[in-house]
Amino acid sequence: MIVKNRNSRKRKVFTIILVIAWLSFAGFSAYYVYTHFIDVKPEVITRVDPNGVEIKVDERPVTVQAKQEWTVPASHPRYISIPKLGIENARIVQLGIIKKTGQLDAPVSIHDAGWYNGSALPGKGGAMLMDGHNGGPNFGGIFEKLRELKNGDEIIIERGDGKKLTYVVKDNRDMNVKDINDPSNKWGMATMTNSIEAGKEGLNIITCVGQWDERSQTFNERTMLRAVIK
Repeated sequence: MIVKNRNSRKRKVFTIILVIAWLSFAGFSAYYVYTHFIDVKPEVITRVDPNGVEIKVDERPVTVQAKQEWTVPASHPRYISIPKLGIENARIVQLGIIKKTGQLDAPVSIHDAGWYNGSALPGKGGAMLMDGHNGGPNFGGIFEKLRELKNGDEIIIERGDGKKLTYVVKDNRDMNVKDINDPSNKWGMATMTNSIEAGKEGLNIITCVGQWDERSQTFNERTMLRAVIK
């Protein structure tokens, strides 16, 4: 009986040790998941692409005050709203071409849209070209759901003078990077400063989608949206 009692006590002690070890592991796992995947704080993230270009991505939310205080010249686009996607008065920043790569730049904030200053002005004919992030490393961006827009959906641009212009989607498609850079492709990047309908003012928007390519440090596809003034 003494031997049996000793074996029983050993089993109990071993069981208790196993339970404590399991609880410790579970607690650590929960803490790791929370700190690395749930309790991630929006911040400014800096990386360098394969061309040596430093890229900053700001995931922090844009405050209501910052939106209200945003100003641009009277003829420039100031805000973009897309009712179907729940986007209301997102700021539009002016962008150019990155000299080192020849590519269109992108806004620093994932919540801003960018207007290419080599494209048309709103209400002046031609076609505006805009871009923006589908998201940052940890949070979704302004155009995260751009691919969900269908023909007939509306996009509203407000200029610096307060005038609002409404555009309706005419085409929205995903394409791989190789195809969009093909100059012979009528749906590629070479035509994104042209209106999809001759004689009608256009609004074209591009954003990244698809899978992340570690080698090129970018996504392997783009959503290419084309709209015309209503």
